[in-house]
Amino acid sequence: MKHSLILMLCLLCFGSLPLSAQKDLQIGKFFDSSYGKRKDATETLIKGKQLKPYKLSLFRSLTLPVHAVNIAELEKAIKTDTKEAIDKEAGSKGARLYYGFYQLRPIDKTRRYLFFRNNSLNSTTSRQNTLTLIYMQGSATLDELKSKFAK
Repeated sequence: MKHSLILMLCLLCFGSLPLSAQKDLQIGKFFDSSYGKRKDATETLIKGKQLKPYKLSLFRSLTLPVHAVNIAELEKAIKTDTKEAIDKEAGSKGARLYYGFYQLRPIDKTRRYLFFRNNSLNSTTSRQNTLTLIYMQGSATLDELKSKFAK
């Protein structure tokens, strides 16, 4: 009985770990808010076996219309979270962050990645008024992710 209770508590704690992994980040408040519930937003959460080919344990994305979010607040959150990033690739248009791909410091041995793109700054895209925020974690290296998602 005692062992069963301890096992159940461990499963509850560790079972929720992947979802809370980005909560230590400023961008976590964008995923864990009402943004994803908007009719004009697309939120994706994938974890488990589907991500195994990508060597990921968690994939979260949020695509919103630009008018639905305070872009300055989101950019500030990204800047704070990526201050000590291991690897950064970012581009700006004017004073706005256009895109960013960051490898964040790992938690234990879990690698973490953050991607952002403001499509409203690219006049040639079909989704001109959206922005996309993606958080990924797992054992994949940056090069592995780039090659998998480039296909």
